[in-house]
Amino acid sequence: MTNLIDIITANGPFVARLAMALVLGGLIGIERQSHGRPAGLRTNILVCLGSAAVIVAFQKLYMDTYPDAQSAIRMDPARAAAGVITGIGFLGAGTIVKSKDFVRGLTTAASIWVVSAVGITVGLGEYTIAVVLTMLVLLTLFMLHRIPIGVDQYARLQLTWHGDPAIIEEVVEQLSQEKIRVQRRTMTRQPNTGECRVALNVRFRGKGFDSATFGRLQVDSRFDEVAWS
Repeated sequence: MTNLIDIITANGPFVARLAMALVLGGLIGIERQSHGRPAGLRTNILVCLGSAAVIVAFQKLYMDTYPDAQSAIRMDPARAAAGVITGIGFLGAGTIVKSKDFVRGLTTAASIWVVSAVGITVGLGEYTIAVVLTMLVLLTLFMLHRIPIGVDQYARLQLTWHGDPAIIEEVVEQLSQEKIRVQRRTMTRQPNTGECRVALNVRFRGKGFDSATFGRLQVDSRFDEVAWS
């Protein structure tokens, strides 16, 4: 136990950097986990700690190899940082989910990348920059999404009916009047049964359009099935 305490004491500055990385990574991780994101508290802590540890290890290696301060300062941290960032890119890519029409997880991937940058900064001993960076990240994640910005919404509308295929033109015209733009249309028809199936990828702005449009189509007796996703 005494030996362990002596080792920690002898490496105090490096241990302090790792502790700082744990705290700052944890702050960002708490915000991410509170929003139900896949990369939460533990993931962000580990990313920040790992990034800081790589830089700290490089610095300690150079200091042990070249005890004079000038040689330690001449260490090139860019090589270590580049390796960390490359590895984090693979981890961030794993949080991105791409379906046929939508991509999710980009913010989570970006947060993992910037948490790695926080760890690298802490590992270099630049505490002020690391703290300011963490505060800016939290501001971006926690506050900026509350600003009312008009955002395009994307959805997929699926309709099934029997009879005249031209009904879809009426639907598209109605959607256009409601300022819902059809970006792509896929239609199939069964000649034997007369069943028609249409999938519309649509774009609109603001809230309420989707529920209002879906409700109107749901009560239209001409359609056998109406699905909105």
